[in-house]
Amino acid sequence: MVEAVEHLSRADSSRAEHERRPGVRAGAAVAAGLALIVYINSLPNGFLSDDVQTIAFSSAAGSPFNLRGLLIGPGLIVRGGSRGTYGPVTAWTFLVAHVMGADLPLVHHLANVVCHVAAAALLVLAAAATGLSPPAATLAGALFAVHPIHTEAVAHIASRGSVLSTALVLLALLWWRRAGSIFQELGALAVCALALLADEQALAVLLLLPLADFVLPRDASSDRRLGARRVVLYAGLVVLAVVYVVLRRAALSSAGAVEQTGIFQANPAALLPAGLRIVTGLKVTALAISKLFVPARLSADYSYRQLSGVQSLAEAGALVGLFAGVALAVVANVLWTRHRAAFFWMAFALITYGVVSNIPFAWEVLFREDMLYMPSAGVCALVALPLARLSEARGRTVGAVVAAVLVVAGGVVTVLRNPVWHDDLRLAQATAAVAPESARAHRMLGTALSDADQQDDAIKEFGRALAIYPGDRASLYNVGVILQRQDKPLEAISVFRRVTDLDPKYAPAWINIAAINNTQTAFNPALDAAQRAIDARPEIPNGYVVKGHALRGMGRFKEAREAFEEALRRAPAQPEALLGLGATAIDLQDWSLATSTFERLIKVAPVQDAYRGLVYSYRQAGREADASDTAALARSLFPGDDFFSPEGPPSP
Repeated sequence: MVEAVEHLSRADSSRAEHERRPGVRAGAAVAAGLALIVYINSLPNGFLSDDVQTIAFSSAAGSPFNLRGLLIGPGLIVRGGSRGTYGPVTAWTFLVAHVMGADLPLVHHLANVVCHVAAAALLVLAAAATGLSPPAATLAGALFAVHPIHTEAVAHIASRGSVLSTALVLLALLWWRRAGSIFQELGALAVCALALLADEQALAVLLLLPLADFVLPRDASSDRRLGARRVVLYAGLVVLAVVYVVLRRAALSSAGAVEQTGIFQANPAALLPAGLRIVTGLKVTALAISKLFVPARLSADYSYRQLSGVQSLAEAGALVGLFAGVALAVVANVLWTRHRAAFFWMAFALITYGVVSNIPFAWEVLFREDMLYMPSAGVCALVALPLARLSEARGRTVGAVVAAVLVVAGGVVTVLRNPVWHDDLRLAQATAAVAPESARAHRMLGTALSDADQQDDAIKEFGRALAIYPGDRASLYNVGVILQRQDKPLEAISVFRRVTDLDPKYAPAWINIAAINNTQTAFNPALDAAQRAIDARPEIPNGYVVKGHALRGMGRFKEAREAFEEALRRAPAQPEALLGLGATAIDLQDWSLATSTFERLIKVAPVQDAYRGLVYSYRQAGREADASDTAALARSLFPGDDFFSPEGPPSP
């Protein structure tokens, strides 16, 4: 009898699910379509500076099949934090595009948009799997598709990990809830692993899946059938957590230590005592809530001093944070007693944000808008529940009107926000306008203005950054670089010395000091500065390049050759190292080395000096036919250079 009742119960449940499925699928298609529509205008955007860094670091593994290099290599995803984010699956997507020769902005922006489209559709399916009606699930996906807080995650290539990991977390939740066989459940575990390896914030999935079992009801027969297997699956989640922690620790160790200045600017809460760090986290949580419900004055930066750590519980920010914590606890308690599905989605938002909130532990940044991409799925589901109930009520149009207004308004704001991420200058100008107290925002603008050859304005912005945070070495260093470009060597060295006074291990400043001294034929101080750069950061090839030039200027050609060769071991295609090695080979009259080096240089940087060195080396090696052919090619490229004429001078 009991078995018959259970059979009928399963049949009723299956029939209800079958009836709901077309509406849910249609809702997923609507959400996907909205996500595509509002982000179409992000496709013409270009690369930002950290996009280029992210692609370069992700390509360090060399091959998409180099699993060791991807899992424990130093290729972290750079997003303005103190160290970068561990995300080998996300790095793999960048590496695949690089290996295929598809490192085009359009390709990478399209990949982000596709991930967002998938996440919006999966939210509809996952929401329905947790008990939301098809209209509520559809509205959740629609709100998520157009939410303006997502512009950083979707329109910013380097933020792909947030979008990809969210799609994978939602897929894992969907399969976990729908699991009818051990193979589906193991598939959910596999997706969990991919989510963890896509972005660190996906750690939340290890709590969300068991929570879904505990909070969301199943029929009694399902509970009995799945009970034993769930124990095995929970053990699998524990194993995933342990393996993830080990891999992440190995990867961060290979990336090196993070300096205190970088930590402070990105996350001043990380250096506070635990109690004040937690209160600071609550304060920022209140900011996050405000951005999720009223996405106004969006910014690409919230670092020091735009956001600062709480120093006293008497501060207004501390009181707001404590109030927010109490209010969230009260709302969660009410939802627990009245609506378990709503409670779950609130928990989804809180847990996914909690990972990066600086409350349980310090994170790499204090706040960043792409950190709200995953939590917003829970918020959108939570908002959709009462609105859908209003719109489903007979004769009531209020819910439908409010829902339509929210979707349209969100879509408009998103479409208007996307072009801000078009290039570094546009983004920096917008960021400095809404975050005037951020040293990093002014440094961003100074860098973008310098790249646009607006040097005087750039120096002013770097000055504003230093006024906010006098210890901002990067801004001070950039001022020195501008002075160096303006052929003001003494002023530049003075600024670089100020940088090394702030941080004696700031290798880029030592490298530039060495380079300036080399141009001034002050080879002894150049050699000293180069060695300091190497001692501070031995992995940087430029330290060996300037050392090679200093040794060459001192006539120590064999040592110079070793320095250039050391640089090329770290960066085999670096033009400066190749040019220096080729010139040193000429000094040593090693024509075999000279010709091979200049041949390598022409492949990566076909500049005039490379052709001059190669023609001269061919002639000295007695390879007149090669010299003549190369000179003829060079004449077409550099018609004004008499060196390449048949009767040209014998030396470069």
